[in-house]
Amino acid sequence: MIERWARERPDLDASSLGIIARLTRLARAIDEDAAAALHEYHLTEVEFQLLAAIRTAPDCRAAPRTLLQPLMVTSGGLTNRIDRLESAGLVVRAPNPDDRRGVFLELTREGRELIDRVTAAYLQNQDELLREALTERERTRLAPLLRKLLDSLSARNTKRRPLQRAPEDAES
Repeated sequence: MIERWARERPDLDASSLGIIARLTRLARAIDEDAAAALHEYHLTEVEFQLLAAIRTAPDCRAAPRTLLQPLMVTSGGLTNRIDRLESAGLVVRAPNPDDRRGVFLELTREGRELIDRVTAAYLQNQDELLREALTERERTRLAPLLRKLLDSLSARNTKRRPLQRAPEDAES
């Protein structure tokens, strides 16, 4: 693509495609790999993240409203996922003693065992993915560079109007 743009529009510097296009493709490939690993446990990425957020919360309990932003889902999307996990016997809604109208999400014994098993497999899968492609030294160098790029993009985006999510992404 870079060579084609150089031929068609030599006035443009398309060298950024060498990084950005690969990062985009890499993100998709990683998402697909993670989805396949989670599929074995009958979980979606958001359900996994929801269970993990509860598992790592203080006292292994979380108020649903505190999970909306980190999981990047709508309240309706979150409720649907909570309902599914509750039906599967993985979470329960417990009364919030500080708010009569509020609830906490808590893992059941089965939910805790599942998230612990899935997290171990998920992290092992990610580790294998990286070890197959990169040396320890390369991983050590790459992590701060990616953080620097992400921090720069985050700072840049806070100066702009927030991006509108596509309707099909609203529930994911």
